[in-house]
Amino acid sequence: MKIILLFPKWTLDYGIFAHFAKKASTWPPLNLAYLAALAEKMGHEVKIIDGQVEDISLEKMINQVLDFKPDIIGITATTPFFHLACKLAKGIKKTNDNTPIVIGGPHVTVLREEAFEPCFDYAFIGEADDSWPKFLKEYESGGNIHNVKGILLRDKDGIKFTGPAQTIDDLDSLPLPSRHLLKMNKYKLGTLKGNLNFATIIPTRGCPYKCIFCNTKIMGNRVRKRLPESVVSEIKSVKECFNIKHFVLLADNLTLDRAYILKICDLIEKENLNITFEGGTRANLVDDELIAKLVRAGMIRLGFGLESADENIRQIIRKEVPLKYYDEANRLTNKYGVETLSSCMIGLPGETVETVCKTLAFLRNSREIKQANISIAIPYPGTELYEMAKNEKHGLKIVYNDFSKFLRYNCAVMQVGNLSPNDLILIQNDAFVSIYFAPWRWLPMIKKSGIGSIFLMFSRLIKSIFKGKINFITNKPRKKR
Repeated sequence: MKIILLFPKWTLDYGIFAHFAKKASTWPPLNLAYLAALAEKMGHEVKIIDGQVEDISLEKMINQVLDFKPDIIGITATTPFFHLACKLAKGIKKTNDNTPIVIGGPHVTVLREEAFEPCFDYAFIGEADDSWPKFLKEYESGGNIHNVKGILLRDKDGIKFTGPAQTIDDLDSLPLPSRHLLKMNKYKLGTLKGNLNFATIIPTRGCPYKCIFCNTKIMGNRVRKRLPESVVSEIKSVKECFNIKHFVLLADNLTLDRAYILKICDLIEKENLNITFEGGTRANLVDDELIAKLVRAGMIRLGFGLESADENIRQIIRKEVPLKYYDEANRLTNKYGVETLSSCMIGLPGETVETVCKTLAFLRNSREIKQANISIAIPYPGTELYEMAKNEKHGLKIVYNDFSKFLRYNCAVMQVGNLSPNDLILIQNDAFVSIYFAPWRWLPMIKKSGIGSIFLMFSRLIKSIFKGKINFITNKPRKKR
């Protein structure tokens, strides 16, 4: 069969932030590459269209689909861009109503029937590693799709769910992603080392922690690991095939299993791969010896989830890492020349202007924390935060139910105590200025996002002066006029 897998272009929804989002990073749809590999293993002809990296509009994508004449069409979409998947599917159906369109991803997995629009014929719920090849086999042979677990479908009695899909425990049993179907030379990531061509590698799936803003319903809390030899073999293969030398290791907590990541580092050094890599972890899961080893193997960047400096908020969101570890973790990464990102959220349960100021003061007072990413908390379906907001707990209330507004930057969908969505957007603007007004933070920003990022900062500065809720110089709430 001929199968086409689609990833719609999404940056237009970010407005002025689209340029900086694309400049900072353009990520490969690795999930589609995995599905393509499973299909190719069965002998099917597969094509992937990444509308984002190829800069293809929905209209052009529809035309390319029709020209390919596929037997099956697959689309992936996350919550804020699910409307694009629907628009794409409806556009295809107008001209070709006979070819089945399947949808997958976290949004439809969580909302199921609510998200299963008439433009879709089948939906994959949860991980599709087992259900996708079984679906292809049944469909090609004219068999009964009801026999395939993990599928949402329609029959004469309405929408039916075939039951939970089987989870693959042995991740090494899966074929390597079909990256040859992607424009691998176009995926770039802004770092202090420059705008690097990169690839993503998944060494583990699952996270044992239960932060309220994360959706663990897809991968679960049980951590499944590939063999270190398998991970390094994939890195080596990607480097040889595509001349890519930078890698993002997509593990929820890169250093959760110390022995595991140390083994990967040993193998990278043994193979003399001469690559760079990055990942994210918890601030209490690093130490001097570990960072030194990671750096010798090629690590150039590490991310930590700070979220908030207010202890009450940290308890509510179940962020169990004591604040003292963040300064120490950043001190260690600075010691070894590792770029470090501290991710923060505003608009979490219990948030006030005062708690935001506390977080900003923590960031401003630490010379160890060089970069901070400040986003607005979004209650994505499937998270405990979503249930809290839906049930109006902890002063939360969802004001906008349009999922296309569930963006991390310049968008807010919740009322948080006395803070309206517009308040949160203004505070995010103020917070950005508060952190990056310090000239010693400008160079990292320019290296990652270009000189345009400075103009963005000054435009935010002007906006902050006239409309902001925080005095960005003192990090104190503005007095009401």
